[in-house]
Amino acid sequence: MKNEEFLEQFNERLAKLIGSSTTVEKAMSYSLSSGGKRLRPLLIKLSSEDMSVKIDLVWHPAFAVELFHTASLIHDDLPQIDDSPLRRGKPSCHMVYGNDFAILAGDGLMLKAFEVLSLSDAAPLQKAVLFRVFSGATYDVLIGESLDVEYTGKSEELGNVLRMYAKKTGALFAFCLACAPILSGRFDLIDKLSKLGTLLGIWFQIIDDLKDLLADEKQTGKSVGRDKILGKPTVVSIMGVQKAQIFADNLLKGVINRLEELQMKKLTGFLRSFAN
Repeated sequence: MKNEEFLEQFNERLAKLIGSSTTVEKAMSYSLSSGGKRLRPLLIKLSSEDMSVKIDLVWHPAFAVELFHTASLIHDDLPQIDDSPLRRGKPSCHMVYGNDFAILAGDGLMLKAFEVLSLSDAAPLQKAVLFRVFSGATYDVLIGESLDVEYTGKSEELGNVLRMYAKKTGALFAFCLACAPILSGRFDLIDKLSKLGTLLGIWFQIIDDLKDLLADEKQTGKSVGRDKILGKPTVVSIMGVQKAQIFADNLLKGVINRLEELQMKKLTGFLRSFAN
């Protein structure tokens, strides 16, 4: 299945997962339908194709990761955390529905993620491992987010910032790359691909930090300059723009090289489109 066809079906099916009879459901649907690149579902889809996993087994983990990711963005944007009025080119959830419903919408999407994943048609063992890895990843996101809040306004060492990135952003990427070996029964590759996913997440976060500093709202679809305003320690603020870009480029190239060794051709082809 081509990526365009997958994304079209993905968005159609995703929209049907949430009702519309209550305000909180409307808030949830608002954030889900705001767009986004759907990078995480694509990572699951492409890596699963590389390991000959049937598409029917891809949908549920792909929905789950996007539901949880969107929930984390809703909570991130709240005034108590990043205070971001714009997300994916539209007013953030709390700007439209208020802080109370935004909190509930984020909670609801997180809960829905677990419900959707529980409906997977994977074999019992694969399904159990899938659920365990997803549960661990979502908890890591929480720890990463809490460290982000804790470090705000402080001068932090690079190692601590990278460990925060590994949890805040890397955890869901790790889950995405773990899905294929789980669903294909190649359990010996779960740890290796999870680690590569974590590194990919760190790369993604550094690129996001660079965009926050160098891009404008039309390019990013969200409020920019927030890291500096809030006093967040980032790889960019610690290393500088040029060194951070080189560091990110080398991270991505390293991940691609390791994936090539594992014959992950579709995934590496996709990731090469991001390489400088």
